[in-house]
Amino acid sequence: MPAALRLTRFCYAPDGTFGRLELPDGTELFTCERPWEGNKRRESCIPDGVYKLRMRRSGVVERSTGGKYLEGWEVVGVPGRSYIMLHPANWPDQLEGCIAPGLSYGIISDKQAVKNSQDAFDKLMDALAGQDEWEIDIRPFTMEYP
Repeated sequence: MPAALRLTRFCYAPDGTFGRLELPDGTELFTCERPWEGNKRRESCIPDGVYKLRMRRSGVVERSTGGKYLEGWEVVGVPGRSYIMLHPANWPDQLEGCIAPGLSYGIISDKQAVKNSQDAFDKLMDALAGQDEWEIDIRPFTMEYP
Protein backbone atom coordinates (compact mmCIF):
# COMPACT_ATOMS: atom_id res chain seq x y z
CA MET A 1 0.00 0.00 0.00
CA PRO A 2 1.53 3.36 -0.99
CA ALA A 3 1.93 6.05 1.68
CA ALA A 4 -0.93 8.51 1.95
CA LEU A 5 1.47 11.46 2.29
CA ARG A 6 4.72 11.93 0.43
CA LEU A 7 7.39 14.41 1.49
CA THR A 8 9.96 14.93 -1.26
CA ARG A 9 12.95 16.90 -0.02
CA PHE A 10 14.49 19.16 -2.69
CA CYS A 11 16.95 21.27 -0.68
CA TYR A 12 19.51 20.06 1.85
CA ALA A 13 21.28 23.26 2.89
CA PRO A 14 23.51 24.06 5.88
CA ASP A 15 20.70 26.18 7.35
CA GLY A 16 17.78 23.83 6.68
CA THR A 17 16.04 21.12 4.71
CA PHE A 18 13.08 21.99 2.47
CA GLY A 19 10.62 19.87 0.56
CA ARG A 20 7.18 19.41 -0.94
CA LEU A 21 4.46 17.54 0.94
CA GLU A 22 1.69 15.91 -1.06
CA LEU A 23 -1.45 15.35 1.02
CA PRO A 24 -3.95 12.51 0.45
CA ASP A 25 -6.29 14.83 -1.50
CA GLY A 26 -3.48 15.90 -3.86
CA THR A 27 -2.88 19.29 -2.22
CA GLU A 28 0.80 20.24 -2.16
CA LEU A 29 2.44 22.13 0.68
CA PHE A 30 6.07 23.01 1.26
CA THR A 31 8.04 21.86 4.29
CA CYS A 32 10.79 23.24 6.47
CA GLU A 33 13.07 21.14 8.69
CA ARG A 34 16.39 21.40 10.47
CA PRO A 35 19.48 20.55 8.39
CA TRP A 36 20.77 16.98 8.36
CA GLU A 37 22.95 16.48 11.45
CA GLY A 38 23.20 12.69 11.62
CA ASN A 39 19.70 12.28 13.12
CA LYS A 40 20.71 14.12 16.34
CA ARG A 41 17.74 14.77 18.61
CA ARG A 42 16.42 18.33 18.43
CA GLU A 43 19.11 19.35 15.89
CA SER A 44 18.52 17.25 12.76
CA CYS A 45 15.84 16.43 10.29
CA ILE A 46 14.86 12.76 10.43
CA PRO A 47 16.21 10.11 8.04
CA ASP A 48 14.38 9.38 4.80
CA GLY A 49 11.92 6.51 5.20
CA VAL A 50 8.31 5.48 5.62
CA TYR A 51 6.79 6.32 9.00
CA LYS A 52 3.42 6.35 10.74
CA LEU A 53 1.69 9.59 11.71
CA ARG A 54 -0.43 9.45 14.87
CA MET A 55 -2.49 12.15 16.55
CA ARG A 56 -1.49 13.18 20.07
CA ARG A 57 -1.73 16.09 22.46
CA SER A 58 1.29 18.38 22.07
CA GLY A 59 2.48 21.49 23.86
CA VAL A 60 4.47 22.64 20.83
CA VAL A 61 1.38 22.38 18.61
CA GLU A 62 -0.66 24.30 21.18
CA ARG A 63 2.01 27.04 21.48
CA SER A 64 2.72 27.33 17.75
CA THR A 65 -0.98 27.62 16.88
CA GLY A 66 -1.81 30.07 19.68
CA GLY A 67 -4.08 27.45 21.28
CA LYS A 68 -6.15 26.81 18.15
CA TYR A 69 -5.06 23.15 18.21
CA LEU A 70 -4.22 21.10 21.28
CA GLU A 71 -3.34 17.98 19.32
CA GLY A 72 -1.24 17.38 16.26
CA TRP A 73 0.36 14.67 14.13
CA GLU A 74 3.48 12.97 15.45
CA VAL A 75 5.92 11.09 13.19
CA VAL A 76 6.46 7.76 14.97
CA GLY A 77 8.92 4.93 14.43
CA VAL A 78 11.98 7.09 13.71
CA PRO A 79 15.08 5.26 15.01
CA GLY A 80 16.40 6.90 18.17
CA ARG A 81 13.88 9.76 18.03
CA SER A 82 10.52 10.70 19.53
CA TYR A 83 8.15 13.67 19.78
CA ILE A 84 8.63 14.68 16.14
CA MET A 85 5.59 16.81 15.44
CA LEU A 86 4.14 18.53 12.41
CA HIS A 87 3.52 22.14 13.51
CA PRO A 88 3.66 25.73 12.22
CA ALA A 89 7.03 27.49 11.86
CA ASN A 90 8.70 29.51 9.12
CA TRP A 91 12.42 28.89 9.64
CA PRO A 92 14.42 25.75 10.49
CA ASP A 93 15.81 27.38 13.64
CA GLN A 94 12.25 27.52 15.03
CA LEU A 95 12.17 23.71 15.02
CA GLU A 96 13.72 21.05 17.25
CA GLY A 97 13.65 18.14 14.82
CA CYS A 98 10.02 18.67 13.80
CA ILE A 99 8.49 19.41 10.38
CA ALA A 100 6.72 22.66 9.51
CA PRO A 101 4.34 23.08 6.56
CA GLY A 102 4.07 26.20 4.42
CA LEU A 103 1.97 27.39 1.50
CA SER A 104 5.09 28.50 -0.38
CA TYR A 105 8.87 28.42 -0.18
CA GLY A 106 11.09 31.47 -0.36
CA ILE A 107 13.12 34.01 1.55
CA ILE A 108 11.96 35.79 4.71
CA SER A 109 14.37 38.19 6.44
CA ASP A 110 17.25 37.02 4.23
CA LYS A 111 16.78 33.35 5.23
CA GLN A 112 15.24 30.36 3.43
CA ALA A 113 11.77 29.73 4.82
CA VAL A 114 8.28 28.44 4.24
CA LYS A 115 5.56 31.07 4.14
CA ASN A 116 2.04 31.15 5.61
CA SER A 117 2.77 28.22 7.90
CA GLN A 118 -0.34 28.72 10.05
CA ASP A 119 -2.60 28.56 6.97
CA ALA A 120 -0.71 25.52 5.68
CA PHE A 121 -1.12 23.81 9.05
CA ASP A 122 -4.89 24.39 8.88
CA LYS A 123 -4.96 22.75 5.43
CA LEU A 124 -2.91 19.82 6.76
CA MET A 125 -5.19 19.31 9.75
CA ASP A 126 -8.32 19.48 7.56
CA ALA A 127 -6.88 17.03 5.02
CA LEU A 128 -5.94 14.48 7.70
CA ALA A 129 -9.10 14.77 9.81
CA GLY A 130 -11.22 11.66 10.24
CA GLN A 131 -8.45 9.07 10.58
CA ASP A 132 -6.38 8.03 13.59
CA GLU A 133 -3.27 7.09 11.64
CA TRP A 134 -1.58 7.91 8.34
CA GLU A 135 1.61 6.88 6.62
CA ILE A 136 4.23 9.34 5.37
CA ASP A 137 6.97 8.52 2.87
CA ILE A 138 9.96 10.87 3.19
CA ARG A 139 12.47 10.76 0.35
CA PRO A 140 14.92 12.94 -1.55
CA PHE A 141 14.04 14.45 -4.90
CA THR A 142 15.47 12.38 -7.73
CA MET A 143 15.89 13.93 -11.16
CA GLU A 144 14.39 11.70 -13.82
CA TYR A 145 15.82 11.87 -17.30
CA PRO A 146 14.05 10.61 -20.43
